[in-house]
Amino acid sequence: MTLQQNNTEFEEFASDVARCLASKSKYLSPKYLYDKIGSQLFEQICLQPEYYLTRTEASILNKHAPLISKLAGSNMKIIELGSGSSSKTAILLSYLSSQKKKIYYFPIDISSSILIESERKLKSQFPNASIIGIRSDYGTGIDRAAAECMAIGNKNNNISYTKLVLFLGSTIGNFELIEARSLLRSVREKLHTNDFLLIGFDLQKDESVLNAAYNDKAGMTAKFNLNLLARINRELGGNLDPRKFEHCAFYSDERHRIEMHLVSKTDQKLYIGALGKTFALRKGENIHTENSYKYNSSQIVALAEDCGFTVKKNFTDEKRWFDLALFSPS
Repeated sequence: MTLQQNNTEFEEFASDVARCLASKSKYLSPKYLYDKIGSQLFEQICLQPEYYLTRTEASILNKHAPLISKLAGSNMKIIELGSGSSSKTAILLSYLSSQKKKIYYFPIDISSSILIESERKLKSQFPNASIIGIRSDYGTGIDRAAAECMAIGNKNNNISYTKLVLFLGSTIGNFELIEARSLLRSVREKLHTNDFLLIGFDLQKDESVLNAAYNDKAGMTAKFNLNLLARINRELGGNLDPRKFEHCAFYSDERHRIEMHLVSKTDQKLYIGALGKTFALRKGENIHTENSYKYNSSQIVALAEDCGFTVKKNFTDEKRWFDLALFSPS
């Protein structure tokens, strides 16, 4: 990562924090939850008994890796948006490796530390796979990965490759619909008709299951959310006291989404050194940190069609809590 990238990211973070704290409706992008510590905390969330998403998606991959591989083709260039630890992707890579298929894997993540660690583990686990990590947000990352894929294709004219883009973990749920459409349309532009997008959707289900998943008894989700305040302190010279905030997550039945907030327990003044400004926060006022939309089958089909895809296959668990949908460019 270059100094210029560091400065750009710092300035973007500072600008977004300033806008958030000065606004009547305070909101920060969920991408800021995933610094080094936040990414590590999220890995702990995935292990909590209430957080069904990761183990359910992993079980679907374990069961259907052979069919996904068969549908996607013989030799693959796999691009993953928001790869994290790549633990679920390793399930697919393991099956592909056992079939002696040629694999290029491009994990894309904004956390350099987790990207370096996952790349190291995967290279050890799959020595015959070519693993090229890309530290980036989704938009720039997919552009860079597509360019890498094109360069590989030019070097290997005698080998036919299929691009398989992975967007796992129901991360699509963090996007407002207009943003989800924009992202998926940009992905579609990078794909040929024989390529695929495998995308995870958390499905609508009993409200009690959803609320428990984001309010685990061990308090890992609360620590993950509150770490955003500590990040502001570390990187922007803030004086925010996490003890004066409360993690709040709940399911909105009207909007079919989990909302995550940081709620101020008291009237307080927040000083941000990098901005040289102080902001007032009233008791009960909140900073909205994340949404996680839950989909139904008709919404998944509509989203696919809006973005230039058709749904080739749906892979779900027995409870129909989660859907891994294989999109094909139409």
